[in-house]
Amino acid sequence: MKQNILLLATCLCGLATSSQAALIAWYQFNEGSGASTALNAVAGSSTGAIQAGVTTGLTGISGNAYSFNDSTVNGFVDMGNANFFSSINTSGELTFSVWVNTTITTGTRNVVVFAGLDTNSQTYADLGYAGTEAGHLGQAYGRDRPNVTSGPQATGIFSDGIVVTNGAWHHLAMTINLSTAQLTLYVDGVFANSQTLTSVAFPTFNNFEIGRLGRSTPADAYGGLVDEVQVYDRALTGNEIQFLYNNPGLSIASIPEPSTVAMAVPGIGLLLLAYRRRARKALGSESPTV
Repeated sequence: MKQNILLLATCLCGLATSSQAALIAWYQFNEGSGASTALNAVAGSSTGAIQAGVTTGLTGISGNAYSFNDSTVNGFVDMGNANFFSSINTSGELTFSVWVNTTITTGTRNVVVFAGLDTNSQTYADLGYAGTEAGHLGQAYGRDRPNVTSGPQATGIFSDGIVVTNGAWHHLAMTINLSTAQLTLYVDGVFANSQTLTSVAFPTFNNFEIGRLGRSTPADAYGGLVDEVQVYDRALTGNEIQFLYNNPGLSIASIPEPSTVAMAVPGIGLLLLAYRRRARKALGSESPTV
């Protein structure tokens, strides 16, 4: 019990000084068998139309999950011109977070999360894993491709040495921060790779899809299970990504305040309040009300 309390305190304290992340989309994929709409846990945010080739109501990392058929590009969930794109464009930052479970290594790329332009073949940001791509078999990848047709940014980055196609659940996360020109990839809560962007921009967004590269000519269908797709309009920190990995089914926006934690675990609330005071004082932002 004491060990669990310390782990909770360590995790929450590590997040205490970060600004609250704006969770702008959360597809929990908890719908039962035969569902036609992927609900969004963020009120007022775009839902998704479940297409043929997607099976719902399967066991996930948290609640239910969807299964995608990689043999057809018709197996995807379509959010269309999602209303949360404006938040990403305004902030200049984004995070994609998703759980996957697969053994499929066919196909050059297996796209899990796509956000881009459906009238152009070169304009998108995507997260997934490599199939037959030479030297990267089964590795996670992330890209920011604002109409870049060649060079390292068009290729993206890979989780060199980390394979995610072993039939177990893996957490993938990608962050992009235009102000620092950084794209960062995480696998199972751990930093996997990063890239300094040479073309510091987002692609034009008018299409958000799960399960394929939803460009002008759709390609690179994903095959396997998907669960807990989250989108933030901020580049989450390493501690926050680790929290999502350690807590499937939770979001950064749902991390409890110290008063809530104190009710559940006596003593932790005071510990968090003291930690926040020390952190704010060190940052020169001590306030009489904490």
